[in-house]
Amino acid sequence: MIDPPLWNSDQLETNRTNAVALFRNERMEEPLEDYLEAFDEYQGRVEDLLETTIDLSQLEGTTALEVLTDPHLVDVFRYLAGPPVSADDLKVLADASSLAKGRLKKRPDDVKRLVEVVRSALDRRRFCWVVERREPTEAERGAAVMASAALMAASRVQTNRRTGTCQ
Repeated sequence: MIDPPLWNSDQLETNRTNAVALFRNERMEEPLEDYLEAFDEYQGRVEDLLETTIDLSQLEGTTALEVLTDPHLVDVFRYLAGPPVSADDLKVLADASSLAKGRLKKRPDDVKRLVEVVRSALDRRRFCWVVERREPTEAERGAAVMASAALMAASRVQTNRRTGTCQ
């Protein structure tokens, strides 16, 4: 039988210091560009969702179906909630078996429930005009787009960091 290695305090401290230095170097070398690219991508998608839904005032019927069946728009839709809701959680909360286009076309009640789940969890700080039942000011709309894009971009970068995937 081979005896397990034994480290003294100095060796442990040296290894700890080296690990921290490696972590720092790796984290500081992460390209800011990944975040900025994700931000720009999501900024466009949030703007598309707001245009499609007329600043979230038209989020029912065929418009809701369009949003829920577009892979880019449904991601933004999930981030309207505060905090954002995962696709799996959204299906469970709305008692919808699927987000597939064919299934949702045949099940308008699922579409209604999916919209209601997100409406009930809507981030009232980012989308205050919806709660107040009015049009957004240019500043409110811009702030909502920026905050949503930043939230989504940060989430993507964090996920990529955890999974080791790159842009």
